[in-house]
Amino acid sequence: MKKIITAFFVSLASVTLLAETLFDGGKAAAWESKKFADKEGVVSGTAGYVPVMSKEFIQVPRGKSYTVSGEFKVVSDKKVPLYFGVTPFTADGKVITFTSVYTASRAIATLAKEVKAGDKSMILKGADSWKFHKHGFFAFNAKADRSDLPNLDLSPAPIVNEITVNEDGSVEIPFKKPFTRNYAAGTPVRQHFAGNSYIYAGNSSKSGEWVKFSKTFTSFYIGTAQIKVCFSVMASKAQIELRNVTVTAE
Repeated sequence: MKKIITAFFVSLASVTLLAETLFDGGKAAAWESKKFADKEGVVSGTAGYVPVMSKEFIQVPRGKSYTVSGEFKVVSDKKVPLYFGVTPFTADGKVITFTSVYTASRAIATLAKEVKAGDKSMILKGADSWKFHKHGFFAFNAKADRSDLPNLDLSPAPIVNEITVNEDGSVEIPFKKPFTRNYAAGTPVRQHFAGNSYIYAGNSSKSGEWVKFSKTFTSFYIGTAQIKVCFSVMASKAQIELRNVTVTAE
């Protein structure tokens, strides 16, 4: 029995030593927000709909597993949903969104005519059989094998209930905001889905008590080279306390 117990603790110690701490959010200085301060062993401040992110990038090379953990308390007598997770970035610091990697299908259409910056519509050729999704977007310079993912060249949000199919089979799509750049006729286009603003490690609607989250990731969105830890609440403003927020790698 003594040998078994000894072997167990040796094994446990080995696992502990293998885990490398990549991020420690135990101080307010670790976070981008200036609305947080150190307070009696916790970080305390206010948060809202806009995610609060860690200040520094955390490198996440492939081939390792990453555990994202943290404890949060919403200081309120009302239920306030809180979300915790990570935002993925490319090697040069561009945010990789859900929309940039999740395609509605492999189908590719092309621009029937050029789109100029300032335009609020586009006409597609080869999209007359598509099902247009309420929360869809469009990626430009798309490739059939999806080797363009993550595709950060995305359209504004379309007005789906105003999409029309013309007599020649072309499809005209209006948008809520104007385009900010030009696209030549013939540019390949693919429909993508909209989704969560970041990758969740956990969420809770409990208030007035500590809630612990922990999730291990073996991969993030395609193209992810680095991440930032983040959290947000479904309220314009809420008092938050946090502790033991870490990212470890094995």
